[in-house]
Amino acid sequence: MLTIKYMKMNWIMKVVLMTVMCSVSISCRDKKNDDPDEWTRGADFESLPRSGAASFTINDLTYITTGYGTNSTRFVDTWCFNPKLQSWDKVADFPGEARNNAVAFVINGKGYVGLGTNSKVMYTDFYEYDPKTDKWSKITDFIGAARYGAVAFTLNGTAYVGTGRDFDGQDYNDFFSYQSTPTGGNWKKIASTPNKRSFPFVFILNNLAYLGGGASNNQNVSSFYSFDGTTWKEKQPLAGRDDKYNYNLTRLSASAFVLNNNAYITGGLTTSSGAPANKTWRYVATGDYWQEHQNFPGSARHQAVSFVHGNVAYITTGRSGTTPFYDMWNFTPNPW
Repeated sequence: MLTIKYMKMNWIMKVVLMTVMCSVSISCRDKKNDDPDEWTRGADFESLPRSGAASFTINDLTYITTGYGTNSTRFVDTWCFNPKLQSWDKVADFPGEARNNAVAFVINGKGYVGLGTNSKVMYTDFYEYDPKTDKWSKITDFIGAARYGAVAFTLNGTAYVGTGRDFDGQDYNDFFSYQSTPTGGNWKKIASTPNKRSFPFVFILNNLAYLGGGASNNQNVSSFYSFDGTTWKEKQPLAGRDDKYNYNLTRLSASAFVLNNNAYITGGLTTSSGAPANKTWRYVATGDYWQEHQNFPGSARHQAVSFVHGNVAYITTGRSGTTPFYDMWNFTPNPW
């Protein structure tokens, strides 16, 4: 009997030990402390540090233009990043007024930049950039209200622009589509997203646009939606509680990108008046939930530019408080 009892106790202790070891292993895996670095330092942005710049990617090149520097300086210079050479080259200046928090999108191999503010004026003008000729041309003005802190994206060959804020603190939820024509393009009012917000994030994944975060009445917005070009569909909110813990991914001016068919967000302000965050999260669309990745190792920031080439995502520019940045960081996620 003593031998049997000892064997039972020994077995129980082994199970407990294995459970503890497993729990420790899972915890370490969640924190990513033992994994290779997902973030590495890249080639600094060539021009002056700035935040609220507009960017677009055409083929194998990314273009960054406009933005807000120090001492109320706004920019019109435009720079092209070549990922193969890891180098920056100056191209034709943006032809509109210098501004920050404009939006950008791409249609048929051409880049489009518009909206934004210079702190005294908000804009509705838009310009088209042709990388083949290195020339800009004015297109039809945006038909919605002038604004800054909006979002823009291209879905199935059509561009969409919406949300944002005006000088009176009015946040918007309206959206407009744009299609290019030989006479300057055509804007059309479409279905509004359910919640007003400014400075949200957006990404395209599996032929759907996902819109989340941002602020409304200076309060963070937790609602999160997908959009198929016609209908907005509510997803799980960015803040709440699941089976394991409380979570909160609400933020404004975050960077979002899609890499190897996975969507990520990083940085951004956790509150309208708070400090920037350095958390990085991956969205799992099949389960409509988020998983944490390694923290962004540079200075935490918001209003940065993000883009992807090949198997690498890039984050550059942005600001924290009154300090704008020019450093660039490369992100290569560890496998899950």
